[in-house]
Amino acid sequence: MREGSRKYDVIVIGGGASGMLAAGRSAENGSSVLLLERNSRAGRKLGITGKGRCNLTNTCGIDDFIENYGRNGKFLYRALIEFPNSALVAFFNENGVATKEERGGRVFPASDDSADVVLALEGYMKRHGVDIMLNSRVRGILTDDRGGTVTGVELGKGGGRISAGKVILATGGLSYPATGSTGDGYAMAERLGHTIVPPKPALVPLETEEEFPKLLQGLSLENVEATVYCDGRRKESEFGDMLFTHFGVSGPIILKLSGSIVERLDKQEKIVISINLKPALDRTKLENRLLREFAAAGRKSLSTVMKNLLPKALVPIFLGLAGVQGEGKCGQVTSAERKKIAGLLADLRITVARPRAFNEAIITRGGVDLREVDPRTMESRKVRGLYFCGEVLDIDGTTGGFNLQAAFSTAFLAANS
Repeated sequence: MREGSRKYDVIVIGGGASGMLAAGRSAENGSSVLLLERNSRAGRKLGITGKGRCNLTNTCGIDDFIENYGRNGKFLYRALIEFPNSALVAFFNENGVATKEERGGRVFPASDDSADVVLALEGYMKRHGVDIMLNSRVRGILTDDRGGTVTGVELGKGGGRISAGKVILATGGLSYPATGSTGDGYAMAERLGHTIVPPKPALVPLETEEEFPKLLQGLSLENVEATVYCDGRRKESEFGDMLFTHFGVSGPIILKLSGSIVERLDKQEKIVISINLKPALDRTKLENRLLREFAAAGRKSLSTVMKNLLPKALVPIFLGLAGVQGEGKCGQVTSAERKKIAGLLADLRITVARPRAFNEAIITRGGVDLREVDPRTMESRKVRGLYFCGEVLDIDGTTGGFNLQAAFSTAFLAANS
C-alpha cells in the first residue's frame, strides 16, 4: 500500500481470475486501486484450472456462449459483448501469453501452463499501479449510515478500515476451498441485503449406488450418450466421453449434466443415468449387427467377440449385468440373450447416490441472486458503488472455457462501470 494512504477509488476483494482483471482494468482506466487477497499469493485457483493448463475461453459464437450457461445465460449478454472471447485472446496475446485452439473450440495458453496466465495478470496489475495486499482477509464491506452507498472495507485481525468509493466483490464460490474459495463473499453480500441462491457443487463427479462402476475405475468411454431420468421421466442428454472412477462416474458429459442433477437430488428425486454405448445405431441396426457378428464368429466365445464392441475391461461386467455366460459359443446365443445384450448396449443404467464434495467441483452453482445485480454494469441494485464479478454470482457454465470467460467478461464490465 502506498505510504500513508488509506483511501482508494476502487477496492477489489479477491485475487482470482476476475479480481486480478478487474483491478488491472480499473487502474488502466485511471482509478487508484487496491486488491485484497486472503492468500499468500494471487491466482491460486487459476493456477490449477484445466488440470494446470487453463482453458481460457472458447471460440464459439455469442449465442452458443449464452446457451452454455443454461438458465442464467442471458444475464451475461452485455458482459460478453463488452469483452468477448476475441478480446480476451487479444488481451493475453498482448500480455505475453500466446494461445492455441483445440478440439471443441477450447482455447489454451500455447505453453499449456496456467502459471503463464497468472503471471500475465500480475504483470498487468503491476504496470498500471495496482496496490496489492496479500494475507488480508476482509471482514466486511462498509456503507454510509443509511446502508445505501459503499464507503470502504473493514479488514480482519485489527487491520482497520480502508476507504473507497467503489468496491468490486470477486471472492469466488465454494469450489476448491483449499485455494481460498470459502464463500466469504456470500456472507458479505448477504449482510448488505443481497439474496444468496444456495450454493451447490457443479461440474462435479457423481457417486453411484451400483458397485460395478467402481470395479471399472480408470476406464474411459468415448462417443457415448448419457441420458438423465428423474423419477422415471427423461430430462436431458449429452454426447461425448465419460470416465468410471473408484466412487462412480466422471468425465466431460457427466460433469455437464451434474449441475441439474445436483439440484434434482436436493428435491429428493431419484436420478438414473442411462448410458447408450452405441448411440450411432438404433435398436434394429444394433440387433442386426449382433446377429451378423455372432453368426460369423461361430464357435468363438461370446466374451471374445464382445471385445469387438466394448473395451476389454468392460466385457465381463457387461455380460454379467446382461445375465449371459461369456464362455458360451456365439453360435449358441439365443434370440432372447441377443436382445438382452442389445438392450444393455443401448441402455446401461446407473443410479446417482450423491455428488462429490465441493473440493472436487470445478465450479459453484448458486451465489448472489442475479435479479439484484444490473447486467449492464454489474452494480448492485441494493447498494450504490458495490459491484460483482466472477463465481460469486449465480452463474455457472459447462466445461470448455465458458466459466473463465464469464469471470473475465464480468470483471471487465464491472471495472469499466
